[in-house]
Amino acid sequence: MLKDVYEPLSRYRDEFRARFAELTRARFAELTKASGIDVAANRRQVALVRRLASGLDSARATRRLYVFLLVLVLLAALSGLGVLFVSETLSGGAMAACVLVLLGSVPLGLGLRRKCKEAGALVRSFEKRVAEGKSVAWNQMAALNGLYPWDVTLRLVEQTVPRLSFDAYFTSRRLEDLRRIYGWDDAFNEGRSILGVQSGVINGNPFVFGEYLEMEWGTETYTGSLVIEWEEEVEDDEGNVHTETRTQTITASVEKPKPVYSRQKFVAYGNDAAPDLSFSRLPSGLEEKGVVNALKKQWRLSRLKAHSRNLTDDSDFTLMSNHEFETWFHAKDRDNEVEFRLLYTALAQTQTLALLKDREVGFGDDFAFVKQKKVNFLFPQHLADAVIDVEADAFRDWDYDRAASKFQKVNEKFFKDVYFALAPLLAIPLYQQTRTHEDLWRGVVGSEACSFWEHEVSANRFGDEAFRHPDCITESILKTELVERTDGVSTVEVTACGYRGEDRLDYVSVFGGDGEWHEVPVEWVEYLPVERTSPMTVAEGRSAGPGSPKRGRWAGAALFRREIWSSLVRA
Repeated sequence: MLKDVYEPLSRYRDEFRARFAELTRARFAELTKASGIDVAANRRQVALVRRLASGLDSARATRRLYVFLLVLVLLAALSGLGVLFVSETLSGGAMAACVLVLLGSVPLGLGLRRKCKEAGALVRSFEKRVAEGKSVAWNQMAALNGLYPWDVTLRLVEQTVPRLSFDAYFTSRRLEDLRRIYGWDDAFNEGRSILGVQSGVINGNPFVFGEYLEMEWGTETYTGSLVIEWEEEVEDDEGNVHTETRTQTITASVEKPKPVYSRQKFVAYGNDAAPDLSFSRLPSGLEEKGVVNALKKQWRLSRLKAHSRNLTDDSDFTLMSNHEFETWFHAKDRDNEVEFRLLYTALAQTQTLALLKDREVGFGDDFAFVKQKKVNFLFPQHLADAVIDVEADAFRDWDYDRAASKFQKVNEKFFKDVYFALAPLLAIPLYQQTRTHEDLWRGVVGSEACSFWEHEVSANRFGDEAFRHPDCITESILKTELVERTDGVSTVEVTACGYRGEDRLDYVSVFGGDGEWHEVPVEWVEYLPVERTSPMTVAEGRSAGPGSPKRGRWAGAALFRREIWSSLVRA
């Protein structure tokens, strides 16, 4: 019988980390054996290439030295020649020295020029041999490089962590289930474009890893200047009065709206437990030790106590006996005290605190947590630089030992990043004990349509330059709408929303040193919305083909998981 994960930190430290590492090594060994490559031959070839590469580095260093010396000789010759032609007062000895420099530089320069050519030929020879050597090594590794499954990393995680599984892609049915069963609000997607998505389940309850691009209005400061001039009568030390011209550069600035784009990775999770509870919390910024942190904790606890005693507001917040948990978790805006306590039992408090305080095994208190009834959002900071969708390209190499190291390190990092993104959910026993009555997440039917999230991922995979309006000068938010779907092929309209720029001019009154007000011109850009709609087709279950565009840096699940491909169609 599978054992639920109620102690995510200790089980990762004492069990999962080692199990995953061992499974990863075993999987690479299986792939190696299945490929039938000659590992010993590849190691010999790699050693040869590295020796050639070392020779190439030496040859390049020698060529740089000869070029440097040749330049010095040429500079010396030019200096001597310049002195002879320009100076008319050279002594006989100085003139003789210049002549000797010129005479000596000719054979020396010719010799260095010959050495530069020889060194260049040696460099080209080494470059050719290194390229040929790598080509041989690539051919030796071809069978293994073509054997990595797209989902190898996900399956390793599933073998490691009980009741955790990933989907092939995020279907429209599953998105609809999130809306209908868990109350997912599509307002979340307004003004945002999905860059990547990976869905799955924890004991039958759905989660979605995602990354989105959004725009918010910021400001930009524009500066202008004006040079003014005036005359002043000035009295000197002798009492004489004369007129002097003064100049001053006066400046002015204006702040104007500007679209600012940002990317955010998150985890969304649906669960029926505590269905009427909402709350939010941010990273506390607290540390386990230190006088300053002790004072911060004491001050925060005093504020929580005051908030708990306040009977004049609408909050029913009641401070729990575990003050340390309250201080660290700090969910003071919770709106259902009974359900909060059902969710955060003594065990959940202990395990959550362990996650928040840990700085060695996991990532500590690095996540924001927002619960909105049945939908939970996590925003772990460590996902910012994480590669969540690991593709086969991450493992391919011409060096077997380096490929093995990459396979181990990339997969282990993926596991740690994903596991600790989900860990705050795993720390709540009620979440794993609660499962929806409908068996929504048992599998994905192969003929199911992918959701509009996947359509947006596909569009972003092409890059917004493929869809943006010709006058757009900013990034574009790509939104999609399904037109029709026939025989597994969807026709989608992609609308790129961006902004064009119009040059504007403001005049700002500035008081100058001449005692007058002046209108300083300040140029700025007004951003006006533009849109462009283009058709795109998305097909599930077909070969992507060698010409298909690459996935983006996040990619998150979908388009090649079940060999889904997309094509851009221009009207």
